[in-house]
Amino acid sequence: MPVETDGRLARLTARAVGRAAALTAYAGPDALAAFCYRAGATAAHPRTDPRWARVLVDRAARPHRTALAAYRRSRTEHWDGWTADDADPAVLVHKVYVSPTTPAVPVALERVVAVAARLGVPSWKVGADAAGLHRADKMVLYLPAAQRADVVAQALADELADLPAQGVLFSGQVGASGIVSRGEDVGGQSWRAVVCRAVALALADARAADPTATSQQVATDALASLAADLDVVTWYPGARVAA
Repeated sequence: MPVETDGRLARLTARAVGRAAALTAYAGPDALAAFCYRAGATAAHPRTDPRWARVLVDRAARPHRTALAAYRRSRTEHWDGWTADDADPAVLVHKVYVSPTTPAVPVALERVVAVAARLGVPSWKVGADAAGLHRADKMVLYLPAAQRADVVAQALADELADLPAQGVLFSGQVGASGIVSRGEDVGGQSWRAVVCRAVALALADARAADPTATSQQVATDALASLAADLDVVTWYPGARVAA
């Protein structure tokens, strides 16, 4: 599928790597990985009604009760999810991220549920609290094959093209705005967690190799060291990174 090589997410991710590089003199790999993983999130207002997120989820699902009858509904402290009765979670490693800005969540969520039900997406989840809907990866769909995930991602990008994007950093942009992107879990671990850990270690190694280097040089050297295993321009999950 077409990949945005100079898309908004690529630029935002490059900026986040640069900011993380500036922290290498003070922070270790764990802190750098956390910084990269959380990049792109926004803060929830302290007075946000804690019931708000689940009200939105229930409202979005209501018109699709018939289609969703074939799914098991799950609720945890931080996520609301649906998984088809016949789905094998072990093979659902191809991820589609949907990341509207928080004010656009109500409209986006209704469309995402409609598309997921129509296309028979085997599993997806949505942030179940205010913090979850302010994080960048607030909606995640899981597919068993890359080609099928690409089809779903493109359908969602078309459906959501008129909505403002927040965007998931360290994922492969689909469509023009960055509201939809792709990832792939590795060895049972979150795609972005694995990627952000790899970036953090590379940044720390680059700083250790040249303590006097500029932040820009540290970022450049770190990304160059990862280029054999990752697409460090688009972050699309075509290459592999060791778990």
